[in-house]
Amino acid sequence: MRVLLFLLLSLFMLSAFSADNLLRWHDAQHYTVQASTPLKAKRAWKLCALYPSLKDSYWLSLNYGMQEAARRYGVDLKVLEAGGYSQLATQQAQIDQCKQWGAEAILLGSSTTSFPDLQKQVANLPVIELVNAIDAPQVKSRVGVPWFQMGYQPGRYLVQWAHGKPLNVLLMPGPDNAGGSKEMVEGFRAAIAGSPVRIVDIALGDNDIEIQRNLLQEMLERHPEIDVVAGTAIAAEAAMGEGRNLKTPLTVVSFYLSHQVYRGLKRGRVIMAASDQMVWQGELAVEQAIRQLQGQSVSDNVSPPILVLTPKNADREHIRRSLSPGGFRPVYFYQHTSAAKK
Repeated sequence: MRVLLFLLLSLFMLSAFSADNLLRWHDAQHYTVQASTPLKAKRAWKLCALYPSLKDSYWLSLNYGMQEAARRYGVDLKVLEAGGYSQLATQQAQIDQCKQWGAEAILLGSSTTSFPDLQKQVANLPVIELVNAIDAPQVKSRVGVPWFQMGYQPGRYLVQWAHGKPLNVLLMPGPDNAGGSKEMVEGFRAAIAGSPVRIVDIALGDNDIEIQRNLLQEMLERHPEIDVVAGTAIAAEAAMGEGRNLKTPLTVVSFYLSHQVYRGLKRGRVIMAASDQMVWQGELAVEQAIRQLQGQSVSDNVSPPILVLTPKNADREHIRRSLSPGGFRPVYFYQHTSAAKK
């Protein structure tokens, strides 16, 4: 199969892939297209998923995809959240809870960039790495787009959108040393290299709306020349609100999609958002766990295609595998019954 280079932004646009094609990532910059294959669960496997938190609609949408897949395939799903990033001890304790419940596979959305003693703790349990990479040798499969790409694609779009005009950008990539922040910054830097787009500062902080709003206000006071905010969906939400108080509204770019960012796109207050299709990722994580438990082959790193969303193409059809439905509440436990499978 032909390796596709990440520099070709057009290949990530909405029409580039058939409905169910996946991307198999060889590294942060290269992938091959992989066709989806049918799956049937041989029995009601017990899957335990760990998330950093459900404060962010990114993980809420992923949760929706997981419970939909659990229902579709007739498996049991238990979900635990750590309450934020950098919560290693909490997640280590939660793995013990998963084992006590009888989990047969762990779907690990890590709150840290490393997970010491994971092999010792999980023993022979399969681990599917979910979204955030921890580079643990015992993890045989990861579901998620390289975070480098989630910074690169918005940066590339911003360079094209600017048409050679100088821009002063504040980067707000999320928490320090967690959640792909470092990789998103690296991707953004690579995308704007050689252009008049300039990074004024980088503001790191947890994905909490009050924290992000305070960071933004502090940075605007320190750097009044800022005209673009690029960062997480929570940062984009803060920037949309803050922009109303400025004589010249901020240009807002989001590294990923949320319900608020989607509304911002529809209203023209966000010029671009990348989407790694979180609902689909949740479904895919469950599928990868089932395949691994059944001794079937699994790709080492697979994801849905990245969507480049703008006010012109952000409609419900294009985001249906990205966001949970309005009114959806987190599902912490789904138990298969014979009736549910019929």
